[in-house]
Amino acid sequence: MKHLVLKLAVLALFSVGSWAGSPQPIKLTAPAKVSAGAGGTAKVRIEIAAQAGWHIYDVQTQHDAQGNGPEPTTVSAKTKGLFSLAGALKTSTPAKYFDEGFRFDIRSLEDKAWIEVPIKVNPDLKPGKTYDAVLVVGFMSCNNKNCLPPEEIEIAFKLAVTGSQAPVVAGGEQGTKEIVAAVQGLETPSAPAAEATSQSKQGTTASATQINDKKKQGVWSFLWFAMLAGLAALLTPCVFPMVPITVSFFTKRSENARAHGLRDAFVYAVGIISTFTALGIILALVFGASGIQTFATNPWINLLIAGIFIAFALNLFGVFEIQVPSSILNKLNSGGQGNGVIGILLMGLAFSLTSFTCTVPFVGSALISASRGEWFYPILGMLGFSSMFALPFFFLALFPSAMKKLPKAGGWMVSMKVVMGFLEIAAAIKFISNADLVWNWGFITRDLFLSIWIACATLITLYLLGVFRLTSDVVSESIGGIRALFATCFAALIFFLLSGLFGKPLGEMDAFLPPAELSKAPAVKAVAASVPPSSRNLEDGWYVDDYPAALAESKRTGKPLFIDFTGYTCTNCRWMEQNMFLKAAVQTVLDRFVKVRLYTDRKTEICLANKKMQEQRFDSIELPLYVLTTPDEKVITTGSFTRDEADFLTFLQKPM
Repeated sequence: MKHLVLKLAVLALFSVGSWAGSPQPIKLTAPAKVSAGAGGTAKVRIEIAAQAGWHIYDVQTQHDAQGNGPEPTTVSAKTKGLFSLAGALKTSTPAKYFDEGFRFDIRSLEDKAWIEVPIKVNPDLKPGKTYDAVLVVGFMSCNNKNCLPPEEIEIAFKLAVTGSQAPVVAGGEQGTKEIVAAVQGLETPSAPAAEATSQSKQGTTASATQINDKKKQGVWSFLWFAMLAGLAALLTPCVFPMVPITVSFFTKRSENARAHGLRDAFVYAVGIISTFTALGIILALVFGASGIQTFATNPWINLLIAGIFIAFALNLFGVFEIQVPSSILNKLNSGGQGNGVIGILLMGLAFSLTSFTCTVPFVGSALISASRGEWFYPILGMLGFSSMFALPFFFLALFPSAMKKLPKAGGWMVSMKVVMGFLEIAAAIKFISNADLVWNWGFITRDLFLSIWIACATLITLYLLGVFRLTSDVVSESIGGIRALFATCFAALIFFLLSGLFGKPLGEMDAFLPPAELSKAPAVKAVAASVPPSSRNLEDGWYVDDYPAALAESKRTGKPLFIDFTGYTCTNCRWMEQNMFLKAAVQTVLDRFVKVRLYTDRKTEICLANKKMQEQRFDSIELPLYVLTTPDEKVITTGSFTRDEADFLTFLQKPM
C-alpha cells in the first residue's frame, strides 16, 4: 500500500507538471564541431543548462528493491550512417538528494553538468569532408514539485572527418566518472548485458514499422488497423482465462431480479475499454512504456486478482458466510449484485490487467509512443484496439441473462454456476503461479499446477454425475442428457491432464503452465549452444539471460543470433515455446542459430537489463519479441506471436 501511495503521488506531481504549459527548463548543447578520423573515435560533450531548481536524472538506472525509480537519461545516435556510440557514457559528478516520491537518494544532473558521449566514426566516410550529425537525448525534467513529460531532443553538430584516426576529445575530462548507461551495479558474469543496453537503437520492429505506415495513411486507416489488431489479439492464449470468469460472474448477477442484462454487459464492455486505455496510457506517461507491463506482472496485483476470483467462486458456491467476514461480504454483495456497477467495473479492470501480462505488438508500440509524449494516436489506437477486444465479452456477459429466460432454466443454471465456480478456482491458480514465478519461489511447479487442475476437473465430473451436491442445489432425481455430456467432457479432460504429469505435451494448455525449464533441478542458467536440443526440452541448446555468452558464440561460429525476449508470466510466450518451437520444421531451422532467451518480468538486475536492452535497442516492449541478428549485431528482422507455422518459418529463413 505504501508503494501504491507513492506512485499515486508521483502521478499527481506529473499531472501538475504536464498541464503547466511551461517552456522546457533544460537546455542541452553540443560543440559546434567535432573532428575525428574515418574509423576513429571522438568524445562529444553535451553541456546542460538548467533553470534554478530544475534537473534531469542520472544516466545510470536508479531503482529500489521493488524496482521503483526514475527513468534515466539516455543518449542515442540518430545519424547511424555517420557514427555509432562506442562505449559507456561519462558525466560530471551528479548531485544527490533524497526524493520524497521514491523515498531514496536520487542522482541528478543540474545546471553546468555535462554528459560525455564516446562515438566511433564510420570507416567508409571520406577524409576532409564535414557531415551534419545528430545525437538524440531522452530525459525527464523535474524540480522538487513538478515533472514535465519525458522528452527526446535532437542535438546537432558538425562531424569533420580528418585523415587521422587518433581519438579526439571535445572538452576536458576532469571530474568525470565512468557509468554503465542502463544498469546499476551489475557485477555478475552477465554484466556485459548492461553494456549492450547502452548501445544506440538498432532498429524498429516489423510491427512498429507497419503501425507507422498506417499513421502516414491517415486517421481512419490507423483506426481500422487498430481495430483489426484487437480482433487478432482475441486469438492469443492470454485472453482465454477471462471467458469462464466472465460467464460465471454474470451468471451470479443474473440471479438478482433487479439485474439488467443488457445494461450490465454494456457497462462491462465500457469498463474494459476505459481501464485498458486509461491505465495503459497513464502508466506509460508516468513510469515509461513498460510501466503497465510491470504493474500487471506485479506479484501482489496477481495475488489480488487470484483472491477476487476465489471470492467469486465461493460466492457461486454459496459459502460466503463461512469463508468471509460479514463486513467484507456486505461490500462484495453491494458492489457485485443488484443495481451496482462497481463490481462490473472491477471485472473490467481485472480483464485489462490479465491482458497486459502479454503485451501484443500494437499495444506495445502505442505505449512506447505515449511514453515519449505523443497523445492522439496512442489514445485513438488503444480505444480502437480495446473496443474490438471487448466486443465478444459483451455478448458473453449477455449469455447468462438470456439463458435464464429459457424454460426450466432454474436447475441447470444452478449447476452451471457451480461448474463455473470450480473453473474460477482453476483460473486463480494461474495468477498465484504468476506471483510465484516473479518471486522465484518455485512452489507452484508444473506438476502441482496440473494436479490442482485435475482436482477441479474431477470435482466437476463428480458433481455433474450427482455424486455430491451443494446446499444451494435444486434436488434432481435423474441426470439429463446435457449434464451427462458435460460430465463426459470433463472426465476426458482429467485423463488428458494426467498425461501431462507424465511429460506429454498438452498443446494449448501448456501456455498456462510454468516454464518447462523451471521444473528442472537444479535450474539451468546457461547452456552451451553446441549441445543438440532435445525434442521435448527447450532448455537444451539455449543460453538463458546470458546475452554476452550467446553473442560470443555467434561470433565464434559465424551463426546468426536468435534473441527471444520473453517473460515468466507471459502466456503467449509459453504457447510459442511449447507449441511453435517444438514443431519439427521449426526446430530444424532454429538449430542453425545461436539461441538466447532473455526474461524481462522479474525485478532482478539481469531482468531489468534485458528489459532496458529491448526497449532501447529495438524500440519495443512487446512480449514475446523475436530478433534475428548477424554475429556483429546487425538486425536482420523481428517477429512476434503467431499461430501460422509457415509465417514463422518465413521469418526464421530471412538470414538463410
